[in-house]
Amino acid sequence: MTQLAYPQDLKPLTSLRFIAAFWVLLYHFRDHLGLAMGQFGLVADGYLGVDLFFTLSGFILAHVYLTSLEGGRFGYGGFLKNRIARVYPMHLAALGAMLVLFAGAAVLGVGESNRDAFRLSDLPAHLLMIHAWGTTPSVGWNFPSWSISAEWLAYLLFPLVAGVVVKAKRWSGACALGALALCVASFWALSNLHQVLTWVGRDFSQMTAQIGALRILPSFLLGVALYAFGREHAAPKSWAWPIVAVSAGWVVAVTTLGWWEGLTWFGLAGLLYGLAETSRHGVDAPMSGRVFVFLGAASYALYMIHLPIDIVWFHALEKFGVTETSDLALRVGAMVGVFVVCIAASIVAYLMIEEPARKWIRKLELAQYAPRRASTGSA
Repeated sequence: MTQLAYPQDLKPLTSLRFIAAFWVLLYHFRDHLGLAMGQFGLVADGYLGVDLFFTLSGFILAHVYLTSLEGGRFGYGGFLKNRIARVYPMHLAALGAMLVLFAGAAVLGVGESNRDAFRLSDLPAHLLMIHAWGTTPSVGWNFPSWSISAEWLAYLLFPLVAGVVVKAKRWSGACALGALALCVASFWALSNLHQVLTWVGRDFSQMTAQIGALRILPSFLLGVALYAFGREHAAPKSWAWPIVAVSAGWVVAVTTLGWWEGLTWFGLAGLLYGLAETSRHGVDAPMSGRVFVFLGAASYALYMIHLPIDIVWFHALEKFGVTETSDLALRVGAMVGVFVVCIAASIVAYLMIEEPARKWIRKLELAQYAPRRASTGSA
């Protein structure tokens, strides 16, 4: 094993969560107000921010739990309770917000134009976090939560996924490369699955409610495998930021130049490994800055509540006469405003809902072994 271990707190990876969430928001807001943000490849491919989340989740869970699993001290019940504490309070709060909007649909005009988004029959699946397991006919309610349903499946399977990686410890490099190849191959396969199963949709980014649970597994495995590789193989200190820069540049190049989106995986994997290396070598500024890390910690709330804000914000703008034909400066200001409101609301939700609820649930835990917890906002 490398003599230079990862630190307990991988702060750059917390900051990366904010970047991933912001990337997704850019994608979801791209068609509003006629600003044509979707013409920029980086924005048009922003749905890949979710896959970055999935990979990051696997990496962090491996960082927190892999050693205890290897040592036979892993408590599955306590692990699942921690996972519920991590994701369920904000999932429930965001779903509640959508229920409030549903109740006011007659005023907002939501129910009339998006009836399939508010199926009461889908609520049990959402409450059980299984709505991306093929149990619902379409994306509904707080639709970004499909990824939380997929995460829940990954949590349930974590001991199995991590066990496979642990057994391949001597070949950690080959395991990481194999997981990366699986991500690329599955991206291609799922992108073309509509040719066999017409009901899944043509676009990989739309494969959410139907087969979202399948989308997470390769990227989650990649995250675990990258961690297993990284703890055995430290890059030279002087390579850490160049790895980050080249990886980020690759992602920008693939998305901007219109290359096949599956190639983005190489950049996402390199970005994750490189940022972990900056933390290992203590050269993680500015990604370890207090403000940036805090925004990363609140990024889950940002991701979960941006849809209710989206609905209210842009319907309100329409009521006040701000449309695609309005002055450009006004439209740009309105777009900046929705991001400011989303970030501000996420901070409030993180401090007032997510963290208190998480601490309360974890106090109920009776696990005999408490693994070290990385302050990454993901564990």
